[in-house]
Amino acid sequence: MSPERTKGQVFPGLLILKFYKMQTKIELKSGFSTGYLPEGVTYKNYTMLVAIANYSENGSCVSTATGLLDEDNDLAKKRGLLAMTGGFMSAVARGDFATAWNRADYKNRKALLKGLENLEIEL
Repeated sequence: MSPERTKGQVFPGLLILKFYKMQTKIELKSGFSTGYLPEGVTYKNYTMLVAIANYSENGSCVSTATGLLDEDNDLAKKRGLLAMTGGFMSAVARGDFATAWNRADYKNRKALLKGLENLEIEL
């Protein structure tokens, strides 16, 4: 249904949602201090998390990556986020690039490619 065809008409039960992509880019740092991310998350994983947070159009993965990178979240909360992640985000946070790539959907592959193109992902 185009807006022009439906203007002025009422459709009971129709809900229109608009999603907005986050415009604030997370800055990629050259390192992170102990205690910033849970055990097992390396700098290589950190660079993939930043790419997912900045470039993915998969809202669930963006939310998880952003939560893990949020400096206001304590380690207990970040550990909880990691415990609830699926295969792709587990690979991003604790695995390697190849595993993350193989588990990624189209939107997350685009985000990983963008991170590689911008030389933001360390392999």
